[in-house]
Amino acid sequence: MQVYQRTLAKEVSFSGIGLHTGKKVNVRLVPAPADTGIVFIRTDIKGSPSIKASPEHLSRLFYATNLSDGNISVQTVEHLMAALSAFGIDNLFVYLDSEELPILDGSSAPYIYLFEETGVRELSKKRKYAVLKKEVLVEFEGKRILAEPSDRLEIDNTISFNHTYKKVRHQRIVYIHTLKNFKEIAKARTFCFYQEVEALRAAGLARGGSLENAIVIDDYGILNEGGLRLENEFVAHKTLDLIGDLYILGYPLLAKVTAFRTGHALNAALVKRIYGEKLYELVEFGEGAVEGIEGVAFGEEGAPSVN
Repeated sequence: MQVYQRTLAKEVSFSGIGLHTGKKVNVRLVPAPADTGIVFIRTDIKGSPSIKASPEHLSRLFYATNLSDGNISVQTVEHLMAALSAFGIDNLFVYLDSEELPILDGSSAPYIYLFEETGVRELSKKRKYAVLKKEVLVEFEGKRILAEPSDRLEIDNTISFNHTYKKVRHQRIVYIHTLKNFKEIAKARTFCFYQEVEALRAAGLARGGSLENAIVIDDYGILNEGGLRLENEFVAHKTLDLIGDLYILGYPLLAKVTAFRTGHALNAALVKRIYGEKLYELVEFGEGAVEGIEGVAFGEEGAPSVN
């Protein structure tokens, strides 16, 4: 287990288009001190107000994970949060000049490249883990997530769609959360069904969506010329989303999570219940529990270099 908190080793910037707003956004990721958490700062609003990634700020969970405190909102945070979880980054300032993070290529892979280039820095304070204390089940209209106590984050995830395209009908993945394993699913892209596109746009969503940043499925297959990146890309992406949503808890969750047909709203319901009912215990680990980040070596002063 990772013993100490982490942040990025240095600042990094990037830009892109919001999936739902279609607006260009510029983002700066800035190292933050211990016990800061993941804090989003809207530079396009007077006074640059901020909002912390926390279950109490989860809102508008339709086709994305969004944060709002009544004054400001930040949309589509799940792919960044998933990558931060995988790299063990606990503290970060995220500056952005629009309401939605860029979709990039529709996956978490670009963040993997960014973080490996930038490196991570270990801080002096110990990391706290949220250890689930008892079983918790959330379900709605045939969709469900069961979380059970465990000494690690493991996910058994199944998707099921009543669709003519065989590959999206049923897929299952059993995943143990480590950086090495996350890299295997990080390139899985968001997906939607062709018949949903016009309805989404009519609802003010998916304005920045394209075949460059999403898989689009029609009655016979996918419209993307390059095909799938992974044979199980659909369930892999749903698992990526779930990892990012779970990290909104504010601490890395140690639990076995079994999900069936889940999405952002149900993921958020689980996180809110664990948080609101205090179904977890915060635990620190000693030096003997250290597991290094694969591909990242720490230098003499705690600043890492990427191998």
